[in-house]
Amino acid sequence: MYTIRGVSQLLGVPPTTLRAWEQRYGVIRPARSEGGYRHYDEADLATLQEMARLVATGMQPSLAADSVRAKQSSRIAGPGTPAEAAWGLPSTRSLVAAAGTFDVQGVEDTLDAAFSASGFEHVIDHWLTPALREVGEAWAGDRLNVAQEHFISAAVMRRLSAAFAAAGQARAGRHVVVGLVPGALHEIAILASATMLRRAGLRVTYLGADLPVKDWVDAVRGIRPDAVVLGAPLTTDAEAAARVVQALQDTAPGIPVYVGGAGQGAGRTMKGASLAQATDWLAREVTGT
Repeated sequence: MYTIRGVSQLLGVPPTTLRAWEQRYGVIRPARSEGGYRHYDEADLATLQEMARLVATGMQPSLAADSVRAKQSSRIAGPGTPAEAAWGLPSTRSLVAAAGTFDVQGVEDTLDAAFSASGFEHVIDHWLTPALREVGEAWAGDRLNVAQEHFISAAVMRRLSAAFAAAGQARAGRHVVVGLVPGALHEIAILASATMLRRAGLRVTYLGADLPVKDWVDAVRGIRPDAVVLGAPLTTDAEAAARVVQALQDTAPGIPVYVGGAGQGAGRTMKGASLAQATDWLAREVTGT
């Protein structure tokens, strides 16, 4: 068994980075001593060595983590075994089942199981996003009604709000303002992004859904952040996003405005194949690392 200091010395990777790889990307789940100290076994060490090797080649940590997890899943899961089962995650169908009966305890138990099984970013990209896609398909196929879909969305929002608060607010460093464009109401992805940015060490002010253009301008003028992130989740949000971007460029031309979601087009486009990758890219862009 290895301590975090021992692994750090072996790999030449700071302990803070090792903890980030665990907490943000869920690439390992080290055992804990009775005092709460991490203990790494040979498998953990091999995983971290591979992670360090990929990052050293210039690969973004989020992409490196995806590669590492893919190899782990192929080893852990047998033929036909769902990836979530290999990681100890509940079935994505659990949320649909709980929604159908308004099972409050079932939803809470499912979310508890998911978020305790792996890192926040990994759970969002590899479990929650597919699970919510299944909920949406069930609604579109008349297997869930609006009340049942809202029931699940509200439970997820409560969990994300708690994670956002738990991530804490950095006292220094780059400051980012995050929220949705006028008319946009789907908060799950943008709040998850805001939480990831906080977990990456940025100061984040979250403004919520359906923020009018004037209020965006007033907020940015008062806060003077280092960057603005607009959520435009639907293609129909593109026009509203363009109006906000133009108003902010007129008001504070030196502050970069990034737009994420299907309605992106105006402003600076966030890059990444997943929410975690896009957020990781944005954190690096804003901090210049």
